[in-house]
Amino acid sequence: MKLDHLQPKRLMWKIWVLILLIIVTLALMILLTIRSSITQFIDEQVYETLQDVDYYLGNTNELENIPQNPIEYDRRQQESRSVNQLIFLPNGRIIYGSAPLELTNRMYQEAIEQTSEVAKYQTTIDGEDVYYIIRQNEYDGELIYQASYAWDAYRRELVSTLYWRISILIGVISLLSLIPALWMSRELTKPIVEMERAVEKISNRQWETVLPLAREDELGQLARSIDAMRQELQEQDVAQQALLQNISHDLKTPIMVIRGYAQSIGDGIYPTGDLKGSAEVIDEEASRLEKKVVDLLYVTKLEYFKGQEMRLEPINLDKLVELLVSRFKLRGNLDWTVEGHAGEMLGDGEQIRVAFENVLDNALRYAESRIHIRLSHTGAGVEITIENDGPPVDENLDLFHQFSRGKQGKFGLGLFIVQRIVTLHEGTVALGNTSDGVAVHFHFPPSNSNPKLKLDHRN
Repeated sequence: MKLDHLQPKRLMWKIWVLILLIIVTLALMILLTIRSSITQFIDEQVYETLQDVDYYLGNTNELENIPQNPIEYDRRQQESRSVNQLIFLPNGRIIYGSAPLELTNRMYQEAIEQTSEVAKYQTTIDGEDVYYIIRQNEYDGELIYQASYAWDAYRRELVSTLYWRISILIGVISLLSLIPALWMSRELTKPIVEMERAVEKISNRQWETVLPLAREDELGQLARSIDAMRQELQEQDVAQQALLQNISHDLKTPIMVIRGYAQSIGDGIYPTGDLKGSAEVIDEEASRLEKKVVDLLYVTKLEYFKGQEMRLEPINLDKLVELLVSRFKLRGNLDWTVEGHAGEMLGDGEQIRVAFENVLDNALRYAESRIHIRLSHTGAGVEITIENDGPPVDENLDLFHQFSRGKQGKFGLGLFIVQRIVTLHEGTVALGNTSDGVAVHFHFPPSNSNPKLKLDHRN
């Protein structure tokens, strides 16, 4: 039982871990993307700063004049703190600023090869990246090269600072999101836990168990399906109890008669006056007992077929009815008439035969003088009606129910078997009173209207 109670908890933690993995994955993807984006953004900003400072210094004669706008000058000075300036002539002489010799040589070589007025460059000096812009300018009618550069330390500091701040922010958001994730996993598993407990109670035949049916999502649909199963199981349980009671009652009578007659014969007493009559009674009760057992076994067989694919074959209903009538004629002095033709249908020949036999057996038992059978086959399907002039039935009773009793209060499964067979063949059967007796009406749909029947027929 302890392991069973851990199952829902494991599911809850699985959901929580799944959400956690999604959060971590998204956070890592965001961090990787952000780092690349930040790097690209900072690179662009470094070049813009270099170009901005370079443009300002190159167009305001910074080397000689004080700008007219002191506020703008102060702002430019603030921006240029991380930017170094180098101005040199075409002959290589530096007239402003200083830089490492290797960097100066590279700048000079690129400057004299530069064809555009302004160009962006990036190089590495002793493992340190350098970003710089070289502008061609004129001073006193002479060509000069103006280089604005910044070392990678400034860029790397910006990237690291922004990256770690964003990383901390994403980490805090991820941690805070774990709380609603845990709550969500609990909410998702709560109805599952309730249904698990309800199903456990249902398995113990506690049919009054209530399930969480108020939900409108998939879990609510599952709960309603389980509740429908509960109701069906409850009905089947009640039916089984009634079946056992009816079977025990109806089987007890022939068994008691057989035992009583057998004991009497053993004591030399013949209840009917002679041995032959007493043996006939025993044989009759044994036949009744056999009939009930056969019916019960056949009901079990039909319940099995309900979930299986039937073996279907063409059935010649005219020949089948003719054969059954010839056999039943020998059991009584009645007037038998058959009218019309039903042709063929697809079905299980044994089951259809049993269904007709049960109806004819009832008709033979209650008919007073005649049994009339009408057959027809139209586009709507097969119609078969079996009438007899026996006493009317109580139409308020469901005589096709498996626990229905006849007029003498005897339990029987004949009509229940009939209805089950007809249902398996997608047909209908009805029993009712007529002006001069009782009639059982069968209807089977045409084979070509049932996709399953067509498929089985082709096979």
